[in-house]
Amino acid sequence: MSDPLVNYEAEAELLGSMMAANGSIDRVADIVTDADFMEPVHGRIYSALMREALAGRPANAVAIRGHFEGDESLAPLGGVVYLARLHGSASGLATFDVAKQVADLATRRRMRSGLAAASAACADLEATLPEIVSYADAAMNVTGQDSVSQLSLGQCIDELFQSFDSKDHGVRCTVIPALDDLLGPMKPKQLIIGAARPGMGKTALAVSYGLGAAMGGHGVLYVSLEMSGSELAGRVIADLCFDGQHGVPYAIIRDGAARGRDSDALVKARHMVNDLPFTVVDTGSLSIGRLNMLIRRHARRMAAAGHKLELVIVDYLQLLSPDSKGRSQYEAVSEVSRSLKAMAKDNGVAVFALAQLSRSVESRADKTPMLSDLRDSGQIEQDADAVLFLLRDEYYLNHTAPEKRDAGWEIAMEAARGKIDFILAKRRNGVTGTSSGRFHGVYQAVRG
Repeated sequence: MSDPLVNYEAEAELLGSMMAANGSIDRVADIVTDADFMEPVHGRIYSALMREALAGRPANAVAIRGHFEGDESLAPLGGVVYLARLHGSASGLATFDVAKQVADLATRRRMRSGLAAASAACADLEATLPEIVSYADAAMNVTGQDSVSQLSLGQCIDELFQSFDSKDHGVRCTVIPALDDLLGPMKPKQLIIGAARPGMGKTALAVSYGLGAAMGGHGVLYVSLEMSGSELAGRVIADLCFDGQHGVPYAIIRDGAARGRDSDALVKARHMVNDLPFTVVDTGSLSIGRLNMLIRRHARRMAAAGHKLELVIVDYLQLLSPDSKGRSQYEAVSEVSRSLKAMAKDNGVAVFALAQLSRSVESRADKTPMLSDLRDSGQIEQDADAVLFLLRDEYYLNHTAPEKRDAGWEIAMEAARGKIDFILAKRRNGVTGTSSGRFHGVYQAVRG
């Protein structure tokens, strides 16, 4: 019985039409990728045609013949003669319609495969419910991939002019003005990476930034992959109780030891959060497909409550799972990075993703992070609109304190105490630079 989701004739027709009318190739490239062809040889022929077209050369059977001389995989189809047959058999059907059919069938096959995996996981009693949901979400998410919007230059300029009158100028936290001035607003469709080694205050910064944004009326979704919701709540309430000078120490909150005034301050802070558009996703495992679904769901819920989701904070990037299974760590992180950028664009939100830096920082005398320190994948640097590093010299000085603390160490520690450096190492639309804020470790809060 033939598979209704496989149409080799349509694939052949598309390739033949591309050879016969090279002018259609740009339009086809917006719809189809080499992975959309069920016949692997067809996918490779498509790639060869694309290479020739991109190089400004004719893309036809003669031009790509050299890529397939002696290719055994082409032998069952008739060898290189098959290329000429493709070229000569184009029927003149609308290339755009055929391309849409090839892409549609490929999407349906991916969805069927993903749903089959979800079904198999349902029958596997060792599979957890979150794992099953992850398979199903990944299957349903394939229809939203690789969307392409084609606009004239005039339309792009019109969009720019319209943005001047829009109230949506991006997210600022206001409680860390030094960072707001350095980074500027986190704008819709941007991916901002906040990277550092452990102990530098990544989560404290993200919580302070998110709370400041929410208090300014910006809808915030905080995706906590590293710590539980109750652990994050302890940091949130410590931050809310801190007025820049005094507050309730985080350790007291963590240990449940608040009494008297401290207890009253916690109750007051609890009432503060009722009106804040700040939502926490507490999960130890999350796939990209499921995250995309959660963003859409919470955007709808916030809209129903009169707010707009503008900022998604991910803590942290390397703990997200790709939708594709069986990949190396490098490939997995690359897929996650690309997907976060696509998510920001598709959902019209700013994504602020925390990331771990590699241990190579620790081996250097100068602990200042560099872009090459981004852990597991150079793709993160490519996808990010901005890369922000955090550095606290106080942390390193504390860990390298001499037994007899000399004057030089004391001077360096005094200069570093409570200081957190913001290092903007990449900014796609602007200049880079550095600024400093204050890290109040006792209260797990960052201020400007």
